[in-house]
Amino acid sequence: MRIFTIIFLLLLLLSKAGHSQEKKQGTKSVTRALKKTERKARNKYLSSGFGIVKMSAKDKATSPLLYSGATAFGNLQYLVHSHKLIKTFEISAAGGTLKTDKESHPVTRSSATGLYFDLRFLYLAKLIDFAKDKVTWYLGGGIDFTNYARINYKYGNSAYNYEFMLDAGVASRIEFPFGHKSKDCKFLGMRLHRRDRRYRLSWQIYLPVAGMIYRPGYVTVTNFSDPEEKLFNGDNLKGGIFRFFQINSTVELFYILHNGNMLKLSYLWEYHQYNPGYNKVQGALNGIYFSFIFRFNSLKE
Repeated sequence: MRIFTIIFLLLLLLSKAGHSQEKKQGTKSVTRALKKTERKARNKYLSSGFGIVKMSAKDKATSPLLYSGATAFGNLQYLVHSHKLIKTFEISAAGGTLKTDKESHPVTRSSATGLYFDLRFLYLAKLIDFAKDKVTWYLGGGIDFTNYARINYKYGNSAYNYEFMLDAGVASRIEFPFGHKSKDCKFLGMRLHRRDRRYRLSWQIYLPVAGMIYRPGYVTVTNFSDPEEKLFNGDNLKGGIFRFFQINSTVELFYILHNGNMLKLSYLWEYHQYNPGYNKVQGALNGIYFSFIFRFNSLKE
């Protein structure tokens, strides 16, 4: 009798264990299915932009003067977007002539060539919806590589200087979708049909936290090679927490077309400063650029 009781209890335990395992597997399957559905709900875009921005620089390694000027700007971005998640990978570049207004003669006053290159990856997740769920706040982080360079042939053996910055930081983004519905109306006695329109306004900030910066120990002309100076000198590489200051702010207005593609108008403002105790450098970039955005998938917004 005891044997039958023991066998019954063992079968009961095995049955419960099997049921628990099936329940866990079922929960995992549901979780995987939800994650897959969420991934499919993300829209994927390729953005190509161009515009004119103002570049400014004050590099005390070559001159105490402020150089600035309008430069051509280009941007290429891959965007993954959903209500819960935003990922961006973008490349930006700018270049043009910078001048100083401290010299009186407009022809002979000093000018320099300013160059800019930036490579950035950002990952942001939804933090909260507010303002009656009309505004979404995203928070995340990213990795950024930036290069500023200046060439001023007036200074001879101090013609070329630059800084390379590689960092990891925090990013914040706020989005506000808005628009209007289709409507029939009259204008000057004519019947008009206004189609529905959708827009999205966003503001994004990126701030480096930990990073490395590389600047030459001294500046040289571009076509001169110093046999005493290596191509890379580790003594010129400095790193740490908030070793340099840099901030990137972008305000974007999206116009969403009915086929899912978009047009975008962006205002970019970027500033950096590095002061190791000598040869302080400051630079800024700000301006407007226009982008065409093409959607890869056919999901509805």
